[in-house]
Amino acid sequence: MSTSIAQSRQQLSALIAAAQLQPQTITNRNKPVAVLVSAEYFARSEVAVKPVAETFYNQWRQLREALAPLDDTGLSTADTEARSAAWQRENAFVAPMTGPRP
Repeated sequence: MSTSIAQSRQQLSALIAAAQLQPQTITNRNKPVAVLVSAEYFARSEVAVKPVAETFYNQWRQLREALAPLDDTGLSTADTEARSAAWQRENAFVAPMTGPRP
């Protein structure tokens, strides 16, 4: 439904009631200038417009911060001897070389 600005001023209560059922267009000299919608409709529209990638990234970042390991060796920072030994140990993913090295 389309209503002029002058009519919308005179019948604001009726226009708000009609907006609960469907969006109401307000015109100025037969050109649309505004749309009046219910608060529920507006809230649904805001959620639909929000980019999915942005919300996914924010959720991922929060999860990463919450579950981030304290240390990559798995040892506390107070145990300095065990930490330096952990850094000097063999890499578990590389097979030890036997025989002469090339």
